[in-house]
Amino acid sequence: MPKFVSTHVIACMTRQDVSRLLKRFKEEENADVINIRVLCDTLSGRMVCEWEARDSVTLIEWLKKCNVQIRGTGEWLMAVQYESIDDGLVVPPRHDA
Repeated sequence: MPKFVSTHVIACMTRQDVSRLLKRFKEEENADVINIRVLCDTLSGRMVCEWEARDSVTLIEWLKKCNVQIRGTGEWLMAVQYESIDDGLVVPPRHDA
């Protein structure tokens, strides 16, 4: 599946809140959306997530189902066309289920 990165504002969320959100992501995973990684800074109120998903529309709808919205200019979703691995730029490996 293609890889995506999303950013989100998590103002006022504690470590425990983010942990619960990550648990929800894992519980809701399916053949169309898989959470790879969550990176967050609760002090600055920002979260970056890495995903594999069938397509961006599917991922956005899945996030809405998890009560996570892409709002305003500070939040976004990006398809990962290339990534760096071992000092080289490559097409991301896919982990098709």
